[in-house]
Amino acid sequence: MLPPQDVSIYLNNALKPTHTLAELDCDASLPPSVAAMPDRVSGRFVSLDAPQEVAGAWKRVMIFNETQVLYTFSYDPATAGFTASKR
Repeated sequence: MLPPQDVSIYLNNALKPTHTLAELDCDASLPPSVAAMPDRVSGRFVSLDAPQEVAGAWKRVMIFNETQVLYTFSYDPATAGFTASKR
């Protein structure tokens, strides 16, 4: 299993990200190149400080690594799980 990685989350058009740790449902690390990033990524948040803020947000965007590829994500507060789709 891969170690948790830092994920940047932007809620409701925030200008600054909230950082949290996430475990991804994949066997290999995400690629470093923008073009190679997958269309969908799923996993669960490990250290989410305010899950109610994420659950109540009307817009949720995340960035997984230094490629700065934006993903819109859905969030399940019961499992802390997310599913993200490339924008």
